[in-house]
Amino acid sequence: MADPNLKAPPNYTGPEFDIIREGLRRRYDKSDQQAIECLLAAWQADRATRIVAWNVQREVEARTAAEVEEMCRLHKEEEQLLINEEAECEWKEAEKKKPRMNTFTPGSSVADVLIHPPSQDVADNTFGISKINDMLAVHPIASVKASHNVLPDHELTFPEFLSARNCFLDHAKKANWLMTNLDALAKFFWFLETYPSAQLPLGEKTILTYALCVRLDWH
Repeated sequence: MADPNLKAPPNYTGPEFDIIREGLRRRYDKSDQQAIECLLAAWQADRATRIVAWNVQREVEARTAAEVEEMCRLHKEEEQLLINEEAECEWKEAEKKKPRMNTFTPGSSVADVLIHPPSQDVADNTFGISKINDMLAVHPIASVKASHNVLPDHELTFPEFLSARNCFLDHAKKANWLMTNLDALAKFFWFLETYPSAQLPLGEKTILTYALCVRLDWH
C-alpha cells in the first residue's frame, strides 16, 4: 500500500470527469461547482480512511520488527552465554592441569610452597610426533629429553645466568603465577645479583654454585 498522505486529489474540473459531473447535476440538481465539491469531498473521505489503515499497518509492521529484533537480541545473548560457559569450562579444565601454587610466607622455602599435582599419567598419555629417517614416529611426551647442548645454570656465565633469570620470570608471568610469588622470586634474584660477594674474584662462581645447590627449591 502506497502512503495516502502523499497523494494529491484528482482534477475534477477536467474533461475526463464531465460525465460524472453531468450525472450529479441531473440526479441531485446541483451546479457544476457543487458537483466538483461533492467529488472532492468523497475523495477526501476515502483518503482519510486510507490514512487510518496506513497508520495501522505501519504500527503493526513496527511492532513486528521490534519483536523480531528482540528475538534476535535474546538469541544472540543465549549464544554468547553458551560461549562464555564453554570458555569458563575450558579455563577451569586448564586451571586443573596447572601446578597449584600458594603464596610465599616468611621463613618458608619455595619447595614448601609449590604443590605439584600428579602429572605423570598426563605426560604418559600425551603423544608427540618426530621424524626419524624420513619416517614419522609417535612417542610419549614424557620420553622427550632436553638437548644435550643445554648448559645447567652453574655452568653459565654470570651475565648468561641473569639473562636466563629474565626469561624465567617472563615465562612465569605469562603462566599467570601469583604476583606475590613473582615479586618474591624477583627479589631473590636481585639479592643474588647485588650480593657483595659477587664483586670478589670468585664471587660470581660462588653465587652460581649456591644457585645449583638450591635450584630444586625454586626452579
